[in-house]
Amino acid sequence: MSLVVFPFKEEKPEVLLRNVRIALAHPRVKEVLCVGASEDHCFRAVSAAIPELSREYGKRVTVIVQERLGELRPGKGDGMNTGLKYFLEETQHARIHFYDADIVSFSEEWITKAEDAADEGYQVVRHYFPRSSTDAMITWMITRTGFALLWPRSALPWIEQPLGGELLLTRAAAELLLSDPRVRRQSDWGIDTLYTFSMVAHGLPIYEIYIDAGKLHKLYGALTDLKTMLIECFSAVQGLKDEDVPAGTVHHFEYPGPVRQGVKERVGYDFERTLWLLREKWTDRQVELLELFPRPVREGMLACREYPRFSFMDEDAWAETYLVLLERFDPADADWRELLFKLWIARVLQYTTAVALRGYDHALHYLHRMVARYVHRALLGGSAA
Repeated sequence: MSLVVFPFKEEKPEVLLRNVRIALAHPRVKEVLCVGASEDHCFRAVSAAIPELSREYGKRVTVIVQERLGELRPGKGDGMNTGLKYFLEETQHARIHFYDADIVSFSEEWITKAEDAADEGYQVVRHYFPRSSTDAMITWMITRTGFALLWPRSALPWIEQPLGGELLLTRAAAELLLSDPRVRRQSDWGIDTLYTFSMVAHGLPIYEIYIDAGKLHKLYGALTDLKTMLIECFSAVQGLKDEDVPAGTVHHFEYPGPVRQGVKERVGYDFERTLWLLREKWTDRQVELLELFPRPVREGMLACREYPRFSFMDEDAWAETYLVLLERFDPADADWRELLFKLWIARVLQYTTAVALRGYDHALHYLHRMVARYVHRALLGGSAA
Protein backbone atom coordinates (compact mmCIF):
# COMPACT_ATOMS: atom_id res chain seq x y z
CA MET A 1 0.00 0.00 0.00
CA SER A 2 1.03 3.58 -0.60
CA LEU A 3 1.15 7.02 1.00
CA VAL A 4 0.22 10.02 -1.16
CA VAL A 5 1.78 13.37 -0.20
CA PHE A 6 0.61 16.83 -1.29
CA PRO A 7 3.06 19.60 -0.34
CA PHE A 8 1.22 22.94 -0.46
CA LYS A 9 1.47 26.67 0.16
CA GLU A 10 -1.37 29.18 -0.14
CA GLU A 11 -3.37 26.97 -2.53
CA LYS A 12 -7.07 27.04 -3.25
CA PRO A 13 -8.53 24.64 -0.64
CA GLU A 14 -11.16 23.30 -3.04
CA VAL A 15 -8.50 22.18 -5.53
CA LEU A 16 -6.36 20.48 -2.89
CA LEU A 17 -9.36 18.78 -1.25
CA ARG A 18 -10.55 17.51 -4.62
CA ASN A 19 -7.14 15.93 -5.20
CA VAL A 20 -7.10 14.46 -1.69
CA ARG A 21 -10.46 12.80 -2.39
CA ILE A 22 -9.18 11.32 -5.66
CA ALA A 23 -6.18 9.86 -3.85
CA LEU A 24 -8.26 8.47 -0.98
CA ALA A 25 -10.60 6.74 -3.42
CA HIS A 26 -7.76 4.81 -5.04
CA PRO A 27 -7.54 1.16 -3.89
CA ARG A 28 -3.72 1.24 -3.70
CA VAL A 29 -3.63 4.28 -1.42
CA LYS A 30 -3.72 3.65 2.33
CA GLU A 31 -3.08 7.18 3.61
CA VAL A 32 -2.85 10.81 2.44
CA LEU A 33 -0.52 13.39 3.95
CA CYS A 34 -0.79 17.14 3.28
CA VAL A 35 2.35 19.09 4.16
CA GLY A 36 1.76 22.83 4.51
CA ALA A 37 4.41 25.54 4.40
CA SER A 38 2.54 27.28 7.23
CA GLU A 39 -0.82 27.34 8.98
CA ASP A 40 -2.44 29.52 6.31
CA HIS A 41 -6.07 29.63 5.18
CA CYS A 42 -5.62 26.50 3.06
CA PHE A 43 -4.07 24.61 5.99
CA ARG A 44 -7.02 25.52 8.21
CA ALA A 45 -9.60 24.57 5.57
CA VAL A 46 -8.02 21.18 4.92
CA SER A 47 -7.61 20.50 8.64
CA ALA A 48 -11.31 21.21 9.18
CA ALA A 49 -12.26 18.72 6.46
CA ILE A 50 -10.17 15.83 7.80
CA PRO A 51 -12.72 14.20 10.16
CA GLU A 52 -15.34 13.93 7.42
CA LEU A 53 -12.80 12.66 4.86
CA SER A 54 -11.52 9.98 7.24
CA ARG A 55 -15.06 8.79 8.00
CA GLU A 56 -16.09 8.80 4.35
CA TYR A 57 -13.12 6.80 3.03
CA GLY A 58 -12.08 4.88 6.13
CA LYS A 59 -8.47 5.94 5.62
CA ARG A 60 -6.06 8.15 7.50
CA VAL A 61 -5.66 11.77 6.38
CA THR A 62 -3.07 13.96 8.08
CA VAL A 63 -2.17 17.64 7.75
CA ILE A 64 1.14 18.86 9.18
CA VAL A 65 3.40 21.90 8.88
CA GLN A 66 6.71 21.18 7.18
CA GLU A 67 9.78 20.84 9.37
CA ARG A 68 12.85 22.99 8.97
CA LEU A 69 15.22 20.32 7.69
CA GLY A 70 17.47 22.04 5.15
CA GLU A 71 20.08 24.77 5.22
CA LEU A 72 18.85 27.08 2.47
CA ARG A 73 15.72 29.23 2.13
CA PRO A 74 12.74 27.43 3.72
CA GLY A 75 10.59 26.22 0.85
CA LYS A 76 9.45 23.28 -1.24
CA GLY A 77 12.48 21.20 -0.29
CA ASP A 78 11.58 21.21 3.38
CA GLY A 79 8.01 20.26 2.42
CA MET A 80 9.02 17.25 0.32
CA ASN A 81 11.70 16.08 2.72
CA THR A 82 9.21 16.35 5.58
CA GLY A 83 6.98 14.02 3.57
CA LEU A 84 9.84 11.55 3.11
CA LYS A 85 10.68 11.69 6.81
CA TYR A 86 7.04 11.07 7.80
CA PHE A 87 6.83 8.16 5.34
CA LEU A 88 9.93 6.46 6.72
CA GLU A 89 9.43 7.17 10.43
CA GLU A 90 5.65 7.15 10.91
CA THR A 91 4.39 4.52 8.45
CA GLN A 92 5.12 1.06 7.12
CA HIS A 93 3.80 1.75 3.61
CA ALA A 94 5.78 0.30 0.71
CA ARG A 95 5.60 3.33 -1.58
CA ILE A 96 5.24 7.11 -1.46
CA HIS A 97 3.70 9.35 -4.14
CA PHE A 98 4.23 13.11 -4.43
CA TYR A 99 1.84 15.39 -6.32
CA ASP A 100 1.68 19.17 -6.56
CA ALA A 101 -1.36 20.47 -4.72
CA ASP A 102 -2.57 22.91 -7.37
CA ILE A 103 -3.13 20.45 -10.25
CA VAL A 104 -6.64 20.78 -11.64
CA SER A 105 -6.24 17.86 -14.07
CA PHE A 106 -5.27 15.28 -11.42
CA SER A 107 -7.02 11.91 -11.72
CA GLU A 108 -6.77 8.33 -10.50
CA GLU A 109 -4.83 7.49 -13.68
CA TRP A 110 -1.79 9.28 -12.29
CA ILE A 111 -1.67 6.91 -9.31
CA THR A 112 -2.59 3.79 -11.27
CA LYS A 113 0.09 4.23 -13.93
CA ALA A 114 2.75 4.91 -11.30
CA GLU A 115 1.76 1.84 -9.30
CA ASP A 116 1.79 -0.34 -12.43
CA ALA A 117 5.32 0.77 -13.30
CA ALA A 118 6.50 0.16 -9.73
CA ASP A 119 4.97 -3.32 -9.91
CA GLU A 120 7.42 -4.01 -12.76
CA GLY A 121 10.34 -3.40 -10.38
CA TYR A 122 11.20 0.27 -10.90
CA GLN A 123 12.23 2.03 -7.71
CA VAL A 124 11.45 5.48 -9.10
CA VAL A 125 8.48 6.38 -11.26
CA ARG A 126 8.29 9.89 -12.62
CA HIS A 127 5.34 11.55 -14.38
CA TYR A 128 5.85 13.68 -17.45
CA PHE A 129 3.39 15.69 -19.47
CA PRO A 130 2.90 17.55 -22.73
CA ARG A 131 4.03 21.13 -22.18
CA SER A 132 3.63 24.36 -24.11
CA SER A 133 6.64 25.09 -26.32
CA THR A 134 7.27 28.25 -24.26
CA ASP A 135 6.68 26.59 -20.89
CA ALA A 136 9.36 24.81 -18.82
CA MET A 137 12.07 27.31 -19.71
CA ILE A 138 13.93 26.63 -16.47
CA THR A 139 13.81 22.92 -17.21
CA TRP A 140 15.19 23.28 -20.74
CA MET A 141 17.59 26.21 -20.42
CA ILE A 142 18.87 25.63 -16.89
CA THR A 143 18.45 22.05 -15.68
CA ARG A 144 18.63 19.95 -18.85
CA THR A 145 21.30 22.22 -20.31
CA GLY A 146 23.38 21.85 -17.15
CA PHE A 147 22.88 18.11 -16.97
CA ALA A 148 23.99 17.78 -20.60
CA LEU A 149 27.08 19.95 -20.25
CA LEU A 150 28.20 18.46 -16.93
CA TRP A 151 27.17 14.77 -17.05
CA PRO A 152 26.78 13.83 -20.72
CA ARG A 153 27.48 10.13 -20.17
CA SER A 154 24.76 9.74 -17.54
CA ALA A 155 20.99 9.41 -17.79
CA LEU A 156 20.51 12.94 -16.40
CA PRO A 157 20.20 14.85 -19.72
CA TRP A 158 17.50 12.46 -20.90
CA ILE A 159 15.09 12.79 -17.97
CA GLU A 160 12.07 14.40 -19.61
CA GLN A 161 10.97 16.66 -16.74
CA PRO A 162 13.73 16.73 -14.11
CA LEU A 163 11.93 19.47 -12.16
CA GLY A 164 8.64 17.59 -12.01
CA GLY A 165 7.13 17.23 -8.54
CA GLU A 166 5.03 14.19 -9.45
CA LEU A 167 6.73 10.91 -8.66
CA LEU A 168 6.63 7.60 -6.83
CA LEU A 169 9.43 6.17 -4.71
CA THR A 170 9.80 2.76 -3.15
CA ARG A 171 10.78 2.63 0.49
CA ALA A 172 14.37 1.73 -0.41
CA ALA A 173 14.59 4.68 -2.81
CA ALA A 174 13.14 7.05 -0.21
CA GLU A 175 15.72 5.91 2.34
CA LEU A 176 18.56 6.58 -0.11
CA LEU A 177 17.30 10.06 -0.94
CA LEU A 178 16.67 11.18 2.62
CA SER A 179 20.05 9.84 3.78
CA ASP A 180 21.83 11.86 1.07
CA PRO A 181 23.15 15.05 2.77
CA ARG A 182 22.96 16.90 -0.55
CA VAL A 183 19.23 16.24 -0.63
CA ARG A 184 18.56 17.05 3.01
CA ARG A 185 20.19 20.51 2.84
CA GLN A 186 18.19 21.53 -0.26
CA SER A 187 15.24 23.21 1.41
CA ASP A 188 14.28 25.47 -1.52
CA TRP A 189 13.17 25.15 -5.17
CA GLY A 190 16.36 23.23 -5.91
CA ILE A 191 14.88 20.09 -4.35
CA ASP A 192 13.56 18.73 -7.65
CA THR A 193 17.04 19.05 -9.16
CA LEU A 194 18.56 17.27 -6.17
CA TYR A 195 15.99 14.47 -6.20
CA THR A 196 16.66 13.84 -9.89
CA PHE A 197 20.42 14.04 -9.44
CA SER A 198 20.42 11.73 -6.43
CA MET A 199 18.20 9.15 -8.14
CA VAL A 200 20.66 8.85 -11.02
CA ALA A 201 23.78 9.15 -8.84
CA HIS A 202 22.54 6.23 -6.71
CA GLY A 203 21.74 4.18 -9.81
CA LEU A 204 18.04 3.78 -9.04
CA PRO A 205 16.07 2.32 -11.96
CA ILE A 206 13.72 5.01 -13.29
CA TYR A 207 10.57 4.78 -15.39
CA GLU A 208 8.85 7.88 -16.75
CA ILE A 209 5.13 7.55 -17.40
CA TYR A 210 3.30 9.88 -19.77
CA ILE A 211 0.10 11.62 -18.67
CA ASP A 212 -1.51 12.87 -21.86
CA ALA A 213 -4.11 15.00 -20.04
CA GLY A 214 -1.29 17.32 -19.09
CA LYS A 215 -0.52 19.10 -15.87
CA LEU A 216 -2.95 21.99 -15.73
CA HIS A 217 -2.11 24.39 -12.90
CA LYS A 218 -1.98 28.09 -12.18
CA LEU A 219 -0.11 30.10 -14.81
CA TYR A 220 2.76 32.58 -14.61
CA GLY A 221 2.76 36.14 -15.88
CA ALA A 222 6.04 37.87 -16.63
CA LEU A 223 9.11 35.74 -16.04
CA THR A 224 9.72 37.67 -12.80
CA ASP A 225 7.32 35.12 -11.29
CA LEU A 226 10.04 32.52 -11.83
CA LYS A 227 13.06 34.52 -10.70
CA THR A 228 13.54 32.86 -7.32
CA MET A 229 12.99 29.41 -8.79
CA LEU A 230 15.47 30.15 -11.58
CA ILE A 231 18.21 31.25 -9.18
CA GLU A 232 17.69 28.33 -6.81
CA CYS A 233 17.55 25.73 -9.59
CA PHE A 234 20.73 27.06 -11.22
CA SER A 235 22.46 27.22 -7.83
CA ALA A 236 21.52 23.58 -7.24
CA VAL A 237 23.16 22.51 -10.51
CA GLN A 238 26.19 24.70 -9.85
CA GLY A 239 26.63 23.20 -6.39
CA LEU A 240 26.83 19.73 -7.91
CA LYS A 241 29.21 20.52 -10.79
CA ASP A 242 32.19 18.71 -9.26
CA GLU A 243 30.23 15.57 -8.38
CA ASP A 244 30.63 12.31 -10.29
CA VAL A 245 27.60 10.53 -11.75
CA PRO A 246 27.98 6.97 -13.02
CA ALA A 247 26.76 5.93 -16.44
CA GLY A 248 24.46 2.96 -16.84
CA THR A 249 21.42 3.95 -14.77
CA VAL A 250 18.35 2.13 -16.05
CA HIS A 251 16.04 4.77 -17.50
CA HIS A 252 12.96 3.89 -19.52
CA PHE A 253 10.10 6.12 -20.57
CA GLU A 254 6.66 5.67 -21.98
CA TYR A 255 6.41 7.00 -25.51
CA PRO A 256 4.31 10.19 -25.62
CA GLY A 257 0.93 10.30 -27.30
CA PRO A 258 -0.72 13.04 -29.36
CA VAL A 259 -0.65 16.53 -27.86
CA ARG A 260 -3.94 18.37 -27.53
CA GLN A 261 -4.33 21.57 -29.53
CA GLY A 262 -4.98 23.55 -26.35
CA VAL A 263 -1.50 22.67 -25.08
CA LYS A 264 0.12 23.45 -28.43
CA GLU A 265 -1.44 26.92 -28.50
CA ARG A 266 -0.81 27.77 -24.88
CA VAL A 267 1.60 30.63 -24.16
CA GLY A 268 3.92 29.90 -21.25
CA TYR A 269 4.60 33.51 -20.23
CA ASP A 270 3.79 37.14 -21.00
CA PHE A 271 6.22 38.10 -23.78
CA GLU A 272 5.67 41.87 -23.72
CA ARG A 273 6.00 42.23 -19.95
CA THR A 274 9.11 40.05 -19.97
CA LEU A 275 10.83 41.87 -22.85
CA TRP A 276 11.23 45.14 -20.96
CA LEU A 277 12.81 43.43 -17.96
CA LEU A 278 16.05 43.47 -19.95
CA ARG A 279 16.30 47.23 -19.42
CA GLU A 280 15.62 47.25 -15.71
CA LYS A 281 17.75 47.23 -12.55
CA TRP A 282 21.18 47.61 -14.16
CA THR A 283 24.08 48.52 -11.89
CA ASP A 284 27.68 49.47 -12.59
CA ARG A 285 28.82 46.21 -11.08
CA GLN A 286 26.65 44.15 -13.43
CA VAL A 287 28.34 45.95 -16.30
CA GLU A 288 31.72 44.98 -14.83
CA LEU A 289 30.64 41.35 -14.47
CA LEU A 290 29.77 41.23 -18.16
CA GLU A 291 33.53 41.42 -18.87
CA LEU A 292 33.67 37.75 -17.88
CA PHE A 293 31.44 36.71 -20.79
CA PRO A 294 32.14 36.23 -24.52
CA ARG A 295 32.14 39.47 -26.51
CA PRO A 296 28.86 38.94 -28.41
CA VAL A 297 27.05 38.27 -25.12
CA ARG A 298 28.71 41.20 -23.38
CA GLU A 299 27.93 43.65 -26.17
CA GLY A 300 24.39 42.39 -26.60
CA MET A 301 23.58 42.67 -22.93
CA LEU A 302 25.12 46.14 -22.67
CA ALA A 303 22.88 47.29 -25.51
CA CYS A 304 19.84 46.10 -23.56
CA ARG A 305 20.26 49.04 -21.21
CA GLU A 306 18.95 51.26 -24.00
CA TYR A 307 16.59 48.91 -25.83
CA PRO A 308 15.89 45.19 -25.30
CA ARG A 309 17.92 42.91 -27.58
CA PHE A 310 18.18 39.16 -27.50
CA SER A 311 18.93 37.77 -30.99
CA PHE A 312 22.59 37.27 -29.98
CA MET A 313 21.68 34.69 -27.29
CA ASP A 314 21.42 31.64 -29.52
CA GLU A 315 22.14 28.05 -28.53
CA ASP A 316 25.93 28.35 -28.75
CA ALA A 317 26.07 31.71 -26.99
CA TRP A 318 23.95 30.28 -24.18
CA ALA A 319 26.28 27.31 -23.74
CA GLU A 320 29.28 29.65 -23.45
CA THR A 321 27.35 31.86 -21.04
CA TYR A 322 26.26 28.87 -18.97
CA LEU A 323 29.83 27.63 -18.58
CA VAL A 324 30.93 31.03 -17.28
CA LEU A 325 28.02 31.09 -14.86
CA LEU A 326 28.92 27.64 -13.55
CA GLU A 327 32.36 28.90 -12.58
CA ARG A 328 31.63 32.44 -11.46
CA PHE A 329 28.01 32.84 -10.34
CA ASP A 330 27.57 33.74 -6.66
CA PRO A 331 24.02 33.11 -5.38
CA ALA A 332 24.66 35.34 -2.36
CA ASP A 333 25.43 38.34 -4.58
CA ALA A 334 22.43 40.47 -5.64
CA ASP A 335 24.16 41.68 -8.83
CA TRP A 336 24.97 38.16 -9.91
CA ARG A 337 21.39 37.08 -9.25
CA GLU A 338 20.00 39.93 -11.35
CA LEU A 339 22.49 39.31 -14.15
CA LEU A 340 21.69 35.59 -14.28
CA PHE A 341 18.01 36.50 -14.55
CA LYS A 342 18.62 38.90 -17.45
CA LEU A 343 20.88 36.46 -19.30
CA TRP A 344 18.25 33.73 -19.01
CA ILE A 345 15.51 36.10 -20.19
CA ALA A 346 17.57 36.91 -23.28
CA ARG A 347 17.91 33.21 -24.04
CA VAL A 348 14.19 32.54 -23.53
CA LEU A 349 13.17 35.46 -25.75
CA GLN A 350 15.60 34.41 -28.48
CA TYR A 351 14.30 30.85 -28.43
CA THR A 352 10.68 32.04 -28.43
CA THR A 353 11.06 34.26 -31.51
CA ALA A 354 13.54 32.16 -33.48
CA VAL A 355 12.14 28.70 -32.71
CA ALA A 356 8.82 28.54 -30.87
CA LEU A 357 7.01 30.83 -33.31
CA ARG A 358 7.69 28.29 -36.07
CA GLY A 359 5.24 25.88 -34.49
CA TYR A 360 4.88 23.44 -31.61
CA ASP A 361 6.29 20.33 -33.28
CA HIS A 362 9.29 22.21 -34.64
CA ALA A 363 9.98 23.73 -31.21
CA LEU A 364 9.81 20.46 -29.25
CA HIS A 365 12.02 18.72 -31.80
CA TYR A 366 14.49 21.60 -31.52
CA LEU A 367 14.61 21.45 -27.70
CA HIS A 368 15.33 17.72 -27.66
CA ARG A 369 18.00 18.11 -30.34
CA MET A 370 19.47 21.06 -28.41
CA VAL A 371 20.05 18.81 -25.40
CA ALA A 372 21.59 16.15 -27.66
CA ARG A 373 23.93 18.75 -29.20
CA TYR A 374 24.98 19.93 -25.74
CA VAL A 375 25.74 16.33 -24.79
CA HIS A 376 27.82 15.96 -27.97
CA ARG A 377 29.60 19.24 -27.24
CA ALA A 378 30.47 18.14 -23.70
CA LEU A 379 31.78 14.77 -24.84
CA LEU A 380 33.96 16.29 -27.55
CA GLY A 381 35.16 18.98 -25.16
CA GLY A 382 36.12 16.50 -22.48
CA SER A 383 33.90 18.05 -19.83
CA ALA A 384 32.22 14.78 -18.88
CA ALA A 385 32.26 14.17 -15.16
